Amino acid sequence: MGEKIEKKVDDLGNKVEEVTEELVTSENETAVESIEEVTPLAIEDEVEPVTNSDIKKSKQEEAKELIATSKELILKVDSQVEEYKVGVSQAAENFDEIRRTFNNTAFKHSEELLEKAGMEYVSNDDLDEPFELTLEPKDSSKLRVDNISSGRFTGLILAILAALAAVLGWIYLATQKLNIPLTADMTPETIEPNVEPVLTWIGGGVTGAAGNPMFGMLTLAFSALLVAWLVYAIRVYLKANKNLRIAKETFEKTAEYTVEKDDSKREMASIDAHLRESHTEVENYQILLNEQNAILNRVIHVEGIASDETSYHPSSKKVMRDTERLMQVVDRLINTSVTNDGKLNPDSEKALSQAQAVYNDYLGRIYD
Repeated sequence: MGEKIEKKVDDLGNKVEEVTEELVTSENETAVESIEEVTPLAIEDEVEPVTNSDIKKSKQEEAKELIATSKELILKVDSQVEEYKVGVSQAAENFDEIRRTFNNTAFKHSEELLEKAGMEYVSNDDLDEPFELTLEPKDSSKLRVDNISSGRFTGLILAILAALAAVLGWIYLATQKLNIPLTADMTPETIEPNVEPVLTWIGGGVTGAAGNPMFGMLTLAFSALLVAWLVYAIRVYLKANKNLRIAKETFEKTAEYTVEKDDSKREMASIDAHLRESHTEVENYQILLNEQNAILNRVIHVEGIASDETSYHPSSKKVMRDTERLMQVVDRLINTSVTNDGKLNPDSEKALSQAQAVYNDYLGRIYD
């Protein structure tokens, strides 16, 4: 299974190739793995070395393209599976219809005629499992791929909050150094006289110099913008890394999902072929049993109804035994579960093979 998934990863997206490049972002950051940008239909040419800002953009775009590729592949394979289901469902309906018709006509008539001739038909007692015809395993489910966000909106919100926190931090520090009390009942009238001393302290008083209120305002604005930019950049950078990691994981899951669905398609194709062959075989046995029933009708008409088949002519008893054998073989074919947990049941394959062998043997004896 692992080899199949690895092969599928290479094939998906028209042979997506993985490459590795080392990015050094800080002295504590180790080399990270990266793959080339993947498009749904082609592999892009090798890109030129890029700057740190371009790397961030590349990661985000790469993540988006991997997500888009995953969605396209899932949509494609799901559509193919649904098409297979339609064909198999039609074959299943046809098979179910002929098995019901066969049971209520030729097969039932054979049972009645054998009973009249004093022979009780013995059904297959080992067929104790309920008839099943399902197209996919019970644990089969569809893979959902969620969209990814750039993190810019949340980064902007965090940046605003961080800028506000930086400004409030400066003001709080200045009031503590200037022994200006902060109380809940402060009003604009009580705050206004303290604005200039606070700005003066921030604008140079913190260093012991005379200070300047204008420099204080500029310091507050610069600090707020710097903190906001750092928070925003870190948020977007971390989100891009996370998106790329999620996109890679999603793409790997898509490869596994595609392999699983390819197996399902092959299994459904086998089920479809099996149902069509079984349908043909039931038609063959319907012809044979109708012929046997006509002979049994003649035997009963000529030799009469008896309580024991031993009283009949040897050729008539042979007809009865042949009829019973044909009934048992076709009975097993139409009542053995076609599938087992969404896969073709080996017992059903065996029943079909036996039915075909008996049919060919019967025809061989007739035309020998």
